[in-house]
Amino acid sequence: MKIKFVQLIILLLLSLSAYSNAEDIDPVLNKAKAEGRIVMLELGSVGCIPCEQMKPVMQKLRDSYKEKLEVIFIDVWQDNKTGRRFGVRMIPTQVFLDKDGKEFHRHLGFYAYEEIVAVLKKQGL
Repeated sequence: MKIKFVQLIILLLLSLSAYSNAEDIDPVLNKAKAEGRIVMLELGSVGCIPCEQMKPVMQKLRDSYKEKLEVIFIDVWQDNKTGRRFGVRMIPTQVFLDKDGKEFHRHLGFYAYEEIVAVLKKQGL
C-alpha cells in the first residue's frame, strides 16, 4: 500500500512538471521550434480515464526521445483557451507539430506507445 502511494505522488509530480498553461505554451513551442524538436501536445484533463492512461506513454516518450521530442500535457479544463486554439472536441487529443511548428498528425483517444513511435518514424525520429 505504501509503495502505491509513493508511486501516485511521483506520477502526480511528473504530470505537473509537464503541464503548460496558456501563458507559457508559446515560449515552450517557440523554444522547441528553435531547437528543431518535434512537439507532442497531449490535450486532456486530470481525472479523465484515457488521459490518465496516457501518462506512462508520455513518460516513456520523454525518456526515449529526450533531445528530439517535447511532450506537453495541457489540462483543457484549466486551460480552455489552448484547447480551443488546437480545436479540441474530445479528450484526450494528441496533436503533433513538426520542427517548423506545423501540425502534421492528430489523434483522438488513448494512443499506444508503439503507434506513436510509428508516426514519429515517419517524421525521421
